[in-house]
Amino acid sequence: MSTDRLPRIADSHDPFWPRVDLGRLHERLKLQQPVSDAALELAARCAVIAAASEFARWRAALRERGYQRLEDVAGHDHGRALRVCYTRFVEAAILHTFGCTPCRAKSRRGLEHA
Repeated sequence: MSTDRLPRIADSHDPFWPRVDLGRLHERLKLQQPVSDAALELAARCAVIAAASEFARWRAALRERGYQRLEDVAGHDHGRALRVCYTRFVEAAILHTFGCTPCRAKSRRGLEHA
């Protein structure tokens, strides 16, 4: 499968949440089975919609404080943490869709995460 054919992004149609680059996502997930571009795109779109729903209260609270996008709070520790949680939720939902278990990868700090 060539990642050159993958659409560039998946999003939840809510501009608050960051877009997910499907090419980078495919590389990061290191799926253990062949997955078509279309299947990955569909799984990613469903995952970002589910993540937006799951984190809707956070979005509402941040919008009440004047933030229009998650990127607006990226300079704060809590904003960065929320982005990581959002991204990991999307990744886990995609892995779940394909019946995969997350592999343990070392973070930049040398810690292992499942």
